[in-house]
Amino acid sequence: MSNYSTEVAKLISEGSRAYSSKDFDLASEKYGEACEEYSKSHQGNEDADLLFLYGKAVFQSGVSKSEVFGGKPAEPEVETENSESKQEESKPETDKTDDTFQFYADGDGEEEDGEENEEPNEDENNDEDANKSDFEVAWELLDLARALFEEKLESLDKGDLKPPYLTQDTDESSNDYIVVLKKLSETYDILGEVSLEAENFNQAADDLRKCLELRLELFSDTSSLISESHYKLALALEFQSDDSNSRKNAAEQMKLAIESVERRNKNENDDSKRKENQEIIDEMKEKYQDLLKDPSEEIKMQQLDIIKGILGEEASGSEQSAGAAIVNNLQTMVKKKQNKEETKTVVNDLSGMVRKRKKQDANDDKTKKLKSE
Repeated sequence: MSNYSTEVAKLISEGSRAYSSKDFDLASEKYGEACEEYSKSHQGNEDADLLFLYGKAVFQSGVSKSEVFGGKPAEPEVETENSESKQEESKPETDKTDDTFQFYADGDGEEEDGEENEEPNEDENNDEDANKSDFEVAWELLDLARALFEEKLESLDKGDLKPPYLTQDTDESSNDYIVVLKKLSETYDILGEVSLEAENFNQAADDLRKCLELRLELFSDTSSLISESHYKLALALEFQSDDSNSRKNAAEQMKLAIESVERRNKNENDDSKRKENQEIIDEMKEKYQDLLKDPSEEIKMQQLDIIKGILGEEASGSEQSAGAAIVNNLQTMVKKKQNKEETKTVVNDLSGMVRKRKKQDANDDKTKKLKSE
């Protein structure tokens, strides 16, 4: 763990308290100030741990705002009881933060001809930062943290370590290589989550695959973190539209997630925990079966249900509710299309009526003139 100045340590503590109380905006502010303070006293260099804290808080701030304003909710987690608590316990190492890029902002654009060099406008820089979404800022912060962790890892001697290096998810190590490797795996995990939220599924798959690779080096295959990584990777792969094998690969990862939880549950002595694990297994099995279905066949079944719904017949099996939803969506689309066409017709009719009215008014005027004469 890095040695921080009194001011930086104070800001970290304030950020941690804010994060624990789910005040992610305040946590982002404090961690951002900690990053800036550290950079000022270290010749512009950044600290990977602080960037990690900052990036995570920014991400959580973005997620909370997305949910408030009707965005999609955060992805379901597969037994992450230890992941958040571990990160909170080792705060300076495994939290994250949010704010704006003040300590490594991009350069200004080219100046117009004939203008003298001027100092960058602080308000303009702030506007540029404000235009970035929380997810964009979080990803940039975390990606910089990733690069610094990887650089540090390359400088460390792995020695004769044999995986898995840790027996439990909550285990801590005094070995520098394991400590940095664990931080790097957590960074890739959050990077993947950021890309999932931003619907950048290709990038999410890349980062989550790397996270899984590192976690398999750190933990046994019964670890809840391994199950979580398989599950998240399956989500990312499922929506990779440019890969014809993405659905198949997603099903494979979902199966591995199921097997990991099943193995762990065999050794679980807590009845309530066993029940919870079984519920997770059942949910993932249902998702796994969905992934095994041929999308084209599924579409055909939905189309049949739509037709049955239109004809007033009962939809088949478990697809009834899905078919009904699709019917509603299609009906909405049809109504919109009809409304569009109807609007055009009404406009044309109105135009015709106006023309007729004008002609009629003109004829009436002529009639009036003739009568007056």
